[in-house]
Amino acid sequence: MKRLIFLFLFFAICLPAVPSFAGEDSVMLLQKAFERGELSYQAALNYKLYAVFSRNKLPRAYQSDIPVKSATSIIMEARQNKGLLFKDNEFIIFRPTDGDDTDYYGGGIAVWTYDSPGGHFKIHYTENDSNGDAVYGSDGDQGTVPAYVTDLAGYLDNSWTETVTIMGYAAPQSDDPAGGDSRLDVYLVNMNAFGYTSFDSGPSDVYIVIENDFEGFPENLDPVDQRKGALKVTAVHEFFHASQFQYTTNEAANRWWMEATGTWIEDIIYPEVKDYLNYTGFKYADSNDNGKWDSGETWYKIDGTAVAGTTSRPERWFDRPQYSLDSTEASHEYGTIVFAKYLSEKYGEGVIRSVWERIDTDTIALEAISDELLSRGTSLAAIFTVFQSANYRRDYTDGGYYPLVRHEATYASYSWNINGTLNHLSSHYYAFKPDVASSNITFAFHNMNSGQMAVRLIFSKFSGGYDEKEITLDSPDVYYQMERFGTDTTYSRAAMIVMNKSSSLDGSAYSISVSRDIKEDDEDKRCFIATAAYGSYLSEEVQVLRRFRDECLLTNRAGRTFVRYYYEFSPSAADYISGHTTLKSIIRCMLAPVVYSIKYPLYALIICTIGAVILMSTRKKS
Repeated sequence: MKRLIFLFLFFAICLPAVPSFAGEDSVMLLQKAFERGELSYQAALNYKLYAVFSRNKLPRAYQSDIPVKSATSIIMEARQNKGLLFKDNEFIIFRPTDGDDTDYYGGGIAVWTYDSPGGHFKIHYTENDSNGDAVYGSDGDQGTVPAYVTDLAGYLDNSWTETVTIMGYAAPQSDDPAGGDSRLDVYLVNMNAFGYTSFDSGPSDVYIVIENDFEGFPENLDPVDQRKGALKVTAVHEFFHASQFQYTTNEAANRWWMEATGTWIEDIIYPEVKDYLNYTGFKYADSNDNGKWDSGETWYKIDGTAVAGTTSRPERWFDRPQYSLDSTEASHEYGTIVFAKYLSEKYGEGVIRSVWERIDTDTIALEAISDELLSRGTSLAAIFTVFQSANYRRDYTDGGYYPLVRHEATYASYSWNINGTLNHLSSHYYAFKPDVASSNITFAFHNMNSGQMAVRLIFSKFSGGYDEKEITLDSPDVYYQMERFGTDTTYSRAAMIVMNKSSSLDGSAYSISVSRDIKEDDEDKRCFIATAAYGSYLSEEVQVLRRFRDECLLTNRAGRTFVRYYYEFSPSAADYISGHTTLKSIIRCMLAPVVYSIKYPLYALIICTIGAVILMSTRKKS
């Protein structure tokens, strides 16, 4: 026993610690390492193939139990860079049963076939587990086809019927004689991915490869069996890739849309499975009400099981609104099913096919989506802003499964200056909570009139429901006042969504001031002339004059008399000033020394003293 304890302590202390990568698959880890400069492109490419087929060959820091959703992009990238492949990865150039290669199933392994009842698919599989490729339920008897194979055949046939026959998507072409006949070939092998779709030389000879048992894969909500659920969605997803290749083979430029809609069609054909929830994000109890998950807060797996304590909650799509819509970083593209769902719920399922029919060698997905929306009388920029609002409200058929979209910050006191930058088609969310019974909150938007930025305000009512306001950013300074905000009035919460609605321009900056201020109808408290001169009663100069009025003038009889006469005669003067730009400039010049003196009384005193000394000296000389 002492020896065992000693060995345990030795390994625990002396061996290097393995980093924790909870919630990330090996491909994500490898991509991040490449971007940090830790791996060459060749190493990263080959390691990604190890992640799919030979996980034990990976350095320990990049090993993850999280399987890859679809390895299509990895295989396509590798095939386009054949000259960079390690010798032990060259097998991916071939189909699993090609005579030139034996690394898929291995030499001497019997591979059997099963034709789907619908006549569209030929499934290749083995029941020999020497290399781990035997399909689930194998008994070694060629005369009895495992249910795993026959179930898959049924799911594939159904996918063809729903996708091609009913929904009208392009059918994969005949690849005769590749794979044995004209049927679409599907190969079952052991790998750390749900599946992938590839082709030999072009879309006329496309084929599919699918995981052989789905042992240890993420859970889903299939009411009968999670393994069947995984098989259903993979059949649909990969078959849709085979159809997508009939429109374009430019997978690199359209990857995000291929995967987003591939995941979308899973939910259209097999809505009971909901595997896609693993990519949209996991609900959580926001116990401190700050709009994001914090360590220690309870979160829930897709079946509703609570995970309490400090266990790491994986970040997914709703946790990353700052990612661009077409991002493929950290498998973001699978969670972008939410955008496809938004479009199909708004315009009908046919809108997705209409977009695909616009995609070809010259038109990529974002352009096709933009063109389709223009044909429907709107624009991608306009739809994007409403889409982000829907994400806040989780206004979808499955919205009850989704977590709250991550907030950059939540405020419960005022005033604040909020600044940031956004890449194309991305957003930041902010929330504001009342700290008094009733007040007005003013939002000031500075230099956001480039045409790239958009802002929506969403007001939560105590009585339930929302009111919304889209801000028109048509000048360098735009102001909006939210009324009846407080613990005892109409609105219990305000959310602000800041968006870069451009389809291409990154790094767009925003600057926003948020403050509690006087009500607009409380005109007896406003500095009329200064407000007219500076353009807003929220300007810093007006605030300085207001404080001087409240803290100095209104504390004595002479000051109160001055203020009374000012309020009596200044409104008409302010109306005149506000209509004359030159006069505004003159008034600002006249007020500048007053404002400066109030803000910096010590400096003003010094300047006055120096001025007085100089004046006295001049008089003496004269």
